Amino acid sequence: MKTTAAILHVCAFLMLSISLYAQSEFTAPPSISNRVVKLDFFSPLTGNLTLSYEQVLTNKVTLQGNLGFIGVSFVEVDHAKGIFLKVGPRLYFNPDYMLEGMKRYNDFQGAYFNPQIIYSGFGFDYDSYNSLTGVYSDQRATNNSIALMLNFGKQWVLAKTISLDLHAGIGYGTSFINYEDSQPPATGSQDRYLTYKFSHAESPEIPLVFSAGFDIGLLMK
Repeated sequence: MKTTAAILHVCAFLMLSISLYAQSEFTAPPSISNRVVKLDFFSPLTGNLTLSYEQVLTNKVTLQGNLGFIGVSFVEVDHAKGIFLKVGPRLYFNPDYMLEGMKRYNDFQGAYFNPQIIYSGFGFDYDSYNSLTGVYSDQRATNNSIALMLNFGKQWVLAKTISLDLHAGIGYGTSFINYEDSQPPATGSQDRYLTYKFSHAESPEIPLVFSAGFDIGLLMK
């Protein structure tokens, strides 16, 4: 209960900060584009395909959602299949264009702070060991993870058309793994999923989570 209350207090504080930030004085010319569709460039090499959508709310605040298709990639990891979702506002600060008299103004350009709520759910294969018979067998397990992530990043806009987004984050999270077989997994057969959740990485010893990525996007009207 204390953990839940703490998370709710953090979320309330973030929402209040965003509201005050969006109401602060700032004059900017209208942006041509108000949305971006992106692809996590390296995601197909890590067992998933991640797409994201960013929408302008004000001239300093946007809302971004990420959808990851686990198992849709160039590599296959233990027949893992599932999805993950990320959602949260972006607060842009210290934008490059303000140093050049607004010549390169764009709502999606500059350094930003991005709190996110994350859910990851997927199934995967693992080796089960029967200590009575000494036999190994293939079994299926499911993983469900939730996390609150605080991301920092910078996004560039090229020719008012292409976005390049570099970001990294740290936060709090937890996971629940359900093994279908009552027999314990063979040593090492599921170790990667104690830390790797496709949407983020999780420390097996303390409830800290980490993420990083590089996205390429297309600006749209």
